[in-house]
Order: sequence, then C-alpha cells, then structure tokens
Amino acid sequence: MVFKLADYIKSIRSLVGHAPIRSVSVACIIENEQGQILLQKRSDTGTWGTPGGNLELEEHILEGLSREIKEETGLELKNPTLFGIYSGQEQAFHYPNGDITYYVVVVFHEKLDSPVNLVLNEESLQLSFFSRDQIPDNVQITDQPWIKAWQSFDFKVKIA
Repeated sequence: MVFKLADYIKSIRSLVGHAPIRSVSVACIIENEQGQILLQKRSDTGTWGTPGGNLELEEHILEGLSREIKEETGLELKNPTLFGIYSGQEQAFHYPNGDITYYVVVVFHEKLDSPVNLVLNEESLQLSFFSRDQIPDNVQITDQPWIKAWQSFDFKVKIA
C-alpha cells in the first residue's frame, strides 16, 4: 500500500497521538550571485528559514529536494552539494497542535549564477535574499545551526 506523506503522518498520528515521531526532511542554502542567502518566511510560524520540507515515503533525497525547492520558490536546482546532516534534540519541532517531530534534515547548498524570479506558494509569506550580517532575528530554531555555519563560511560537511 502506498501512502502520500500527509496520509502517512495522519495514520501514524492516529496511532501515537502527540507522542514524538521521527521524520526525514531536506533543506537548501541557496546563495545568489552576490553571496546572499535565500530565506523563506514560513506561513505556519512566521519565522524565517531555508526552503525545504519532508520527503515523501518512496522519494529519493535529491528528488525530494528538487520537488520541495521548486514548490516553495519556483527554482530548479542545478548542482546541489551536501552541506550537512542535522538531527537530535536541536531538530525537535513542537507544533502548535501539540505534535512533536524529531527531524533528520539533509541540508544542501546551491550557488546561483544568474538572477532568478521567485514564486511564492501557500507555505511562504515572503522569499528574500539576506547578506551574512543582516539575517533576521526570528530564524526558525531548527534552521539556525546551518545558517550560522553558512554565515561563518564553514562549508565543511557536518554530521550533527
């Protein structure tokens, strides 16, 4: 039986309630030609973070990354490189309805070589590029580790 992710999560939640679950997601640090990072102001929390999201059940990591970035920004990735894999307590997300999810996030980096047209979807209130010294204060707590690494020019692949 094949489940769509929303149906799968719903079925898991019907069994475990608000108890913590594990999920795998992807994110991408997208830099423009001026070296600024693309951040998305999320419609669910109002916080800023890197574009990305959950993998579908049968999806490969790079397929999910391409899909999520296209859905949330309108961009097609050309050459994403691994930036890091993040997990643990720092990747626990407490949803407003009481659900708790511990994410394993596979983060990539992509450097754009030309100007782009960004497209908002229902998950984004805003998409904007920011320089390293002008990152907004209200960054999603789960995204802070890789954004801080990017800010300090730390491009060594991290497993955390």
